[in-house]
Amino acid sequence: MSHQQWIAQCIELAIDNASRGQAPFAALVVKDGSVLGEGVNDVKATNDLTGHAEVRALQAAARESGSRRLAGCVLYTSCEPCPMCLGAIYWSGITEVYYGLSIEGQAEFSDLPRRQYAEFRRAPRERSVHAVQVSPDGIDPRRPFLAE
Repeated sequence: MSHQQWIAQCIELAIDNASRGQAPFAALVVKDGSVLGEGVNDVKATNDLTGHAEVRALQAAARESGSRRLAGCVLYTSCEPCPMCLGAIYWSGITEVYYGLSIEGQAEFSDLPRRQYAEFRRAPRERSVHAVQVSPDGIDPRRPFLAE
């Protein structure tokens, strides 16, 4: 199948998901021309904030392949991935992503992903979410990594 055909399939899955009262997002992980994982956004149904289509497709592909490393796979998604999903894509090892609607196009319906990308371009001290490093007395925060 062509990239356009995979994206068309994602858009149809997203339409179906929206018709069931969920958010209009869908994604496919494809390897060697076959779907390894499929996902739709289920945040409303599960109250799981990580229930984005890309995350669900990556989880399904990891279960199917028996590995969290999905290098050599391609991710197709109905919309350009948000920062959370992009992070999961990087962790998976996937290096090829094709999407239908861009973040800019999606801003017509929801501006949150565009604002998130803008937020991450700011210096940490200028972001709306303040993350502060805390080192407990006498405990090296690297310790869990040294135990491996």
